[in-house]
Amino acid sequence: MYVIVEAIIPTFFLVGLGLYIRRSGLVPEDQWGGLETIAYWLFFPALIFNSLFKADLQNVPLGDMTFVLVSAIILMAAVMLALYPVFRSLFSIDNPSYTSVYQGVLRWNGFMALAIVQKAFGNDAMALVAVSMASMIPVINIIIVGIMAVFGANGRPSFGNVLLNIIKNPFIIASLLGLAVNLSGIPIWDPIASTVEITGRAGLACALLMVGAGIKLKHALPPVRDVWFACILRLVGMPAMAIGFAMLFGLTGQPLEVVIISTAVPTAMNSYVLAKKMGGNAPLIAAIVTWQTPLSALAIPLWLALVRSLNLS
Repeated sequence: MYVIVEAIIPTFFLVGLGLYIRRSGLVPEDQWGGLETIAYWLFFPALIFNSLFKADLQNVPLGDMTFVLVSAIILMAAVMLALYPVFRSLFSIDNPSYTSVYQGVLRWNGFMALAIVQKAFGNDAMALVAVSMASMIPVINIIIVGIMAVFGANGRPSFGNVLLNIIKNPFIIASLLGLAVNLSGIPIWDPIASTVEITGRAGLACALLMVGAGIKLKHALPPVRDVWFACILRLVGMPAMAIGFAMLFGLTGQPLEVVIISTAVPTAMNSYVLAKKMGGNAPLIAAIVTWQTPLSALAIPLWLALVRSLNLS
């Protein structure tokens, strides 16, 4: 429990720092837009590419973990689509808010997962998180960009528009390029690789600060109903589905525990920027991230304790 809380604390501190900077006026509110734009087109793609490019995919249960994670993602994506009429008719959730709840359920903070796994299992287990990244990042980005294109305030519900948004999205391009370079073994000149890595590091800090800057306390305190939907489906629904598929595919031991961590960490910080750029409800996703972050510190140990009590790990 302490290891997980320790890994989450820096994330929460940076979110709080972003909130303080915005409320103090140190950075005027109208200047955050430039940071969001450069993060969307440069920092986050570099972060995704670098993670997948450096992933060690040779000596890990790539097939079993991939099947479990992708199956859980696709099932949850289908469940969220099935819930759309319920959200609209019973709870009056508009389309931009629906896309933010959708992101809040499907997206995951891979870098928090890396920190938790490193502290809990050591460096040898890092390759397992790399498998999670390689499995989840391209699939999730394609699904989310499609959802944003159809349901976002800026979207037009046509096949051509959805396809165009998927093809030109920098997150998807970075995901596919990172995997292609990794699997092909194409070497990258060290100064270029170092430049990409440094650029990606900027993305992680910027994401956390922007989430904090985007928080409106009236949305986060107390948490609105939509926030609770995203927290429950993310922290309860996703790990439960992953465990179910793990039992189906026979995945056990440390790989299963890494799968649980990967499906129970909070939503990715770049969700806020994507919401801003593609017509989602950005304040809502900021509130979702804010609440999922501390709640995941409770959810992850409970799920790990459950699978250990069932002798699955």
